[in-house]
Amino acid sequence: MKIGIDLNDVYRAFTSQFASYYKKNIDRTFNIDEVDVWTNDLSQIFHFDSRKEYLDFLYNDFPYEIFGCTPAMDKNLPARLNDWIKEISNLDEIPELCFISTKEYDKSIGASYFCLSKHATKIRETHMLLDENLAWEKCDVLITANPQLINNTPDNKIVIKINASYNEESETEFEFASLMDFLNDIDILDKLNKKLNK
Repeated sequence: MKIGIDLNDVYRAFTSQFASYYKKNIDRTFNIDEVDVWTNDLSQIFHFDSRKEYLDFLYNDFPYEIFGCTPAMDKNLPARLNDWIKEISNLDEIPELCFISTKEYDKSIGASYFCLSKHATKIRETHMLLDENLAWEKCDVLITANPQLINNTPDNKIVIKINASYNEESETEFEFASLMDFLNDIDILDKLNKKLNK
């Protein structure tokens, strides 16, 4: 079994980091607490004069800050993930792990690797994808908050939803409030193995 962990809003707090830099550099009156984050396509929530301005903001002006300096979703998550990797190394069937990040482009790729390096992650394999549909080629199980990936899970794959305001409508058999909750569920790997081996 190969488990992919989506970076955005699962491992790192991407949406809140984006909002923080938007407020600092585009609209100082913006209040994230008053905005309904109904989609993970942030260009539909945060006002930009053009698609080019949005893409420049994300990939040219602030990729290091938004992709590289983003904190983990929980301050203890990097350490807990590394502990979990040690714990599962004693299992008879050790799952392979990889990080997956979609819509990565140009300067964001190096910034995302910086993010992972500063958290001292012990996951060896990382996929920086421009096309999110390629994520399913990289793993059997995907832990994600991305509603497009949740809603388009192939029949032979398993998706685990991490709850976010923008994926409330998406339904799946497995869901958690956070990646930390997934890591603390002692039965989840058995359940996943059984479902994959049906």
